[in-house]
Amino acid sequence: MNTRYAFPLCIQLAVPDDIYHDKNFKATLQLLKEYGFYGVELNITDFDNIKPLELTGYLSDFDLKLTMVATGMYAKQNGLSLSSLDEETRKKTVQHMNKIMAFAEQAKAGIICGFIKGGPDNNVAAATKQMELSLLELSRLELVNQVDIYLEATNHYEATLVNTVLEGVNFSAKAGTCIKILPDTYHMNIEETNMFAAMVKYQNYYKNIHISDNNRYFPGLGGIDFFAIISVLKSLNYSGTITIEGRCLKGLHEDIAVAANYIHNVSQRI
Repeated sequence: MNTRYAFPLCIQLAVPDDIYHDKNFKATLQLLKEYGFYGVELNITDFDNIKPLELTGYLSDFDLKLTMVATGMYAKQNGLSLSSLDEETRKKTVQHMNKIMAFAEQAKAGIICGFIKGGPDNNVAAATKQMELSLLELSRLELVNQVDIYLEATNHYEATLVNTVLEGVNFSAKAGTCIKILPDTYHMNIEETNMFAAMVKYQNYYKNIHISDNNRYFPGLGGIDFFAIISVLKSLNYSGTITIEGRCLKGLHEDIAVAANYIHNVSQRI
């Protein structure tokens, strides 16, 4: 087991058009291997032509696992929203989620619902009812007990629903155990009164946490105290993953190196 980091370290990446022959993507995977990363979350936009087992086999060449399927780019590409007030769009989104679940089940990966939750909308009550209906329908799908679905808590500038971890927990309580929560330090820094208290109180609802700095750059390139965050996770005997997600400051490879070294140094201090 890699002991470079306090917890298995992952990163979210976009998928290039030709995933198996893109030289930059291959170089990124090689760099992740060299830095001892555990896995990747991939923002996949083509669930018809990318084969789950072929993909996971390719990643294993770099000692990486596919931990999560991110749905943000796919949702934008197809106009999807689980809380859409347009019933046709909402139903279409549930149908697409069924396809994503089939992919994730074969890949043995979770599914992140961030942007696919729906964007900002003034009609919170109506959007809430639509989300509850979508989650109920998802909970009845055949594959629901085989795949973990994560509602990502995102800030109110990006989404009407699930801005805080508690709001995600409330949806999970109505939908059943198939729905888990994905905290994100960038969003928590905006929305939570006390992100550490939220991490402790709702520790049973997440097995992955996104680590992104207050400026949305990678950890170590902003002002969030990740020593405190990782210390809290250690105190909880947390057994999940931590995943870098954010924008690049100088370049992907350079920022990966900075963040990996920063998280390693933090881990060694605990």
